[in-house]
Amino acid sequence: MVQSAMAMIKKRQMTNKLYGSNGGWAAIRSVNYAGIGYAYDMPYHQIDPIISPNEWNKMTAWCVSVFGPSGTPGAPGVWTPGDRWYANNAKFWFRDKPDCEWFLLRWQ
Repeated sequence: MVQSAMAMIKKRQMTNKLYGSNGGWAAIRSVNYAGIGYAYDMPYHQIDPIISPNEWNKMTAWCVSVFGPSGTPGAPGVWTPGDRWYANNAKFWFRDKPDCEWFLLRWQ
């Protein structure tokens, strides 16, 4: 039984074109638009990235440099009514559609 399971895993690694990479498994990476969400009753465009923690930090730093910091000086990143963007709940939230599109163009 163990041999057949190992053979099946090896076969998947060799035949899986979508996720296989150099005989091993590649990390899944996805940066997609996730629709409209609401914060303080205001609509925000959401991006739902599936990425590494290191890439999350790079994306957040990019947002700060391009769109400015979110939150308040005393509590950066904390939801504040009307902020231009947020990073929360494993998503990036953008008040304005052009900002969302700019993010997608940079990171997709």
